[in-house]
Amino acid sequence: MIERWLPAAASDHAGALDGVLLSVHVHMALIFVLWLAVFVIALIKFRGGAHPVATQAGVRGWWPAIAIGLVMVGDVILLTTQALPAWAARNEPPPAGVEPVEVRVTAEQFAWNIHYPGADRRFGRTQPALVSAANPLGIDRRDPAAADDVGVQHVLMLPVNRTAVIQLTSRDVIHSFTLNEMRVKQDATPGMTARVWFTPIARGDWEIACSQLCGLGHYRMRGEYHVVDQAAWERWLAEQR
Repeated sequence: MIERWLPAAASDHAGALDGVLLSVHVHMALIFVLWLAVFVIALIKFRGGAHPVATQAGVRGWWPAIAIGLVMVGDVILLTTQALPAWAARNEPPPAGVEPVEVRVTAEQFAWNIHYPGADRRFGRTQPALVSAANPLGIDRRDPAAADDVGVQHVLMLPVNRTAVIQLTSRDVIHSFTLNEMRVKQDATPGMTARVWFTPIARGDWEIACSQLCGLGHYRMRGEYHVVDQAAWERWLAEQR
């Protein structure tokens, strides 16, 4: 039900995260309705006409403790049955026996630098001294492993129904790599490499966003990502080389 108000769910784990979000909203809506009822009852029961003289007596009985206890029980149920299992699944490594597509993404103000390994599936050496407009990642073509690597800005191309592993880092400040349709959001931090993985299950063309305010040009830090079939993905890589 909640999917109609969210971006398209295009990864295999999106349903689980959307389910957690829906459950949280239902839980909060129930709390809101119940406390609204208590508030309305209090307005009627303790109105000035019925109690012209104010009293300092507090609320009597166990019902406030029971109400708070029920809210806590609901939170625990949500955590143990949905939120924690979904979080644990996202922190597991990709399934054994799966050959993922690995991509390196290096963020900077205000660009996404994206590095694809070549047919040998090995990332070649990169050097900051080689960074230029034509070589945004500083790929060292003298390294045999880098001879067939692809480095581009702002374009992430992935094959559908294949697990993708993204290695994230940053050159300057903290950025937040966000693929809304994949339900992926991961900080890119200078000096650290974070790994996030997902499996696209739908073809489409969408936007890479930065969800962390990263400077005056933050609004310009947008890229594009495309999920295509395997043949189209291989053809695109060959063209970039």
